[in-house]
Amino acid sequence: MAFVKVAEVGEISPGGSKIFLHNRRELAIFNCEDGFYCIDNSCPHQAGPLNEGILQGEIVMCPWHAWQVNIRTGEVLYFPNMCVKTFQCKEEEDGIYVEG
Repeated sequence: MAFVKVAEVGEISPGGSKIFLHNRRELAIFNCEDGFYCIDNSCPHQAGPLNEGILQGEIVMCPWHAWQVNIRTGEVLYFPNMCVKTFQCKEEEDGIYVEG
């Protein structure tokens, strides 16, 4: 599996996020307490920008209608049949990488 560098080490502050385009998709990478997590940046409700939401632990709340998404699993809380696509991340000495 190939990985693509999306950020420099230290570029995304703890609790912060960054968006980037990859294969014509807008993705959001989050710096959580235990590592980095990457998901589609579009809330499944009405496509709200998840990177602009409030991150609490591993849950991000969509800023448009407060839908809650687990950034680790992609699961939408209270709607277990709905998910956001997740992407594997890894931190190396020279940057943060996401599966490509």
